[in-house]
Amino acid sequence: MLRLSPRRLVNISAIAVILLIIYLLISDFYLLDTDAIGGDASQNVRSALNLAKYGVYSEFQVSEAVAPGYRREPFPNFLLAIYLRLADMFQAGFLSQVKDPFSDSFLLFLKTVNLLWAAALFLGIWLCSKLIFAPNYAANFLALAQIFVVNQFFVVTQISRMNTELIASAILVWLSVALLQATRQKSWRWIFLAGAVFGLMALTKASVAYIALLALPVIALFLSGFNKRFWSFMLAFLIGFSIAVGPWLIRNQVHFSKFAIAKGGGDVLLIRSAFNRMSPRELRDSFYAYSPKVVRHDLLGPLTGLSDDDFSCDGKLAVFNRDLECDRIALKQKRYEDVRSFYQIGKRALPYQFSLSGDEQKAYALKQFKADPLSLVSTSFPLAWRGFWGFRAQYWKGVVLNVIAFVALFLAPFLSLIQRRLSWLMVSIVPVLLFTFYALVSHFLPRYSLPIVPSSIICLSMLLINVFNYLFSLLKPGKSEFVRLI
Repeated sequence: MLRLSPRRLVNISAIAVILLIIYLLISDFYLLDTDAIGGDASQNVRSALNLAKYGVYSEFQVSEAVAPGYRREPFPNFLLAIYLRLADMFQAGFLSQVKDPFSDSFLLFLKTVNLLWAAALFLGIWLCSKLIFAPNYAANFLALAQIFVVNQFFVVTQISRMNTELIASAILVWLSVALLQATRQKSWRWIFLAGAVFGLMALTKASVAYIALLALPVIALFLSGFNKRFWSFMLAFLIGFSIAVGPWLIRNQVHFSKFAIAKGGGDVLLIRSAFNRMSPRELRDSFYAYSPKVVRHDLLGPLTGLSDDDFSCDGKLAVFNRDLECDRIALKQKRYEDVRSFYQIGKRALPYQFSLSGDEQKAYALKQFKADPLSLVSTSFPLAWRGFWGFRAQYWKGVVLNVIAFVALFLAPFLSLIQRRLSWLMVSIVPVLLFTFYALVSHFLPRYSLPIVPSSIICLSMLLINVFNYLFSLLKPGKSEFVRLI
């Protein structure tokens, strides 16, 4: 029987990864559709179109006289504008034919950009695996499994959407690549690059700018080994981050007198302030409301006596349903006190009732937070439960994978301390802090946690190898491990 050498195994496994990525991208291409893309995504597309056609970044209707805007984070839309300009170069007059509402043919073309982001995500996962696992062929085989699972449980659900979750996940994985390289080489260059990628992540999800205040010092501290190099590492991070984010902040300061990345923070805070009104019974019921359907129907329904019929206007769970007909009628008739849904109270009833502008919404919400901090903390638990289900699983196999992957992600920082292995921390710290931030200050729509799904799969792979090696050492003491964490 022919014995494969390690080099041949590396080559075969690498070819297998490349072939799998090509196959998945072709399969994902056939999932692209012409369905409408929704309000937030339309703002992203208009921002890119205005930039590509008229050189003005704006979420308003596409027009030569459009005013600048900053409602949506810029990085994905700047790249989309480049994609559209390239299309216009190869097909003269392409952009002049684009109308709003968008045609089916334009929507289909638009969504092909997601294949590039999917490819970037797959390649990032592969590089992460090679920086975490040894030997090399084992890293490649593990990357095969990770890429397949991430595609099945994440990419296929996002490939026809024009929100930024797929993009954020790719950047997050590449941030892990840069941080893992920084742990290996401890060079100023890689730390600077990691800071720049961190900045691009903030320009994709503005919330990341807040967690940078904690994440960057913690990472610099662990990379430096708690010595004097901390300050040089921290400086490298800050320079990289500032070079990425600084020009955009200056632009917004000049145009809007706002030193901010995006405009929507006041909306989210006000919606969260409405959720903080939950009564003790609503806090308990929220765990049913925010569970996957299969968990509600098969497990929690029989235990709690609740059912999906309770999401109606007169039901116990009406406050968790943002699409109530009775709320639409109450808003139309300006009966703001009669609005039931927490989301609609924060999104529309409070702003309409008190005529709150964006800055006033933020101030009102912060005032509510300070007035009742205990409610802010208690509400964070059911909202964390809501965000926990990032896999959007419809069946029990997806639910189980969601649970073990997210548990692995949350365990990773602690395992980094216990095992003194920085790779655990470099993959998990930003996703964990991002999850915590959303749980504390937002209403945590499940799509907010979608970008951390690939990172959770990587952490799950690390945990499984760790457990396997532990059991192997008990059964075969003194024997070399087949796969090891670097």
